[in-house]
Amino acid sequence: MYQLIFVMETTTSAKTDWMYIKKTIDFYYKPRSFSLEKVFSRTKPELIKQDKKINKIISNSVRKSIVFICADYDRDEEINNLIIKYCNDNNYNLIWMNLDIEDVYLGKQVSDKNKLKEAINFQRKSESILKELNNLDCKNPLIKRHSSNILFVLDKYIERI
Repeated sequence: MYQLIFVMETTTSAKTDWMYIKKTIDFYYKPRSFSLEKVFSRTKPELIKQDKKINKIISNSVRKSIVFICADYDRDEEINNLIIKYCNDNNYNLIWMNLDIEDVYLGKQVSDKNKLKEAINFQRKSESILKELNNLDCKNPLIKRHSSNILFVLDKYIERI
């Protein structure tokens, strides 16, 4: 049994990215074969500064922990490269959302003030939306907009329904 730890850029109050990720896991993967933990960072540069939170979760578990850094693809190659290096250095898995999570799941960019509203709407319609999406298992989502490697990465550890 695995403990999956997701580190994502989202506010702890809104948790919008988690809404999309959790619904994806619930839709595609068998339940009870793993546990889920989440770590929120306010900004993309903070994604690579969550070691204390990650290590605390790992030390409190008897399960094998697998860490996933969930990042929006950024036009700033420097921060992208820092995230890639951080994942490689720590043996973490990198889940890209190109250009961002709303773009992947909704096919459009969403302003910060509307992110929570759109995430709640997604939750209500998630099953029908997820049935129609065919962009979540890209091996390299950085070459195609509106895509992610979330299923490609998760398939390495957990079994689909």
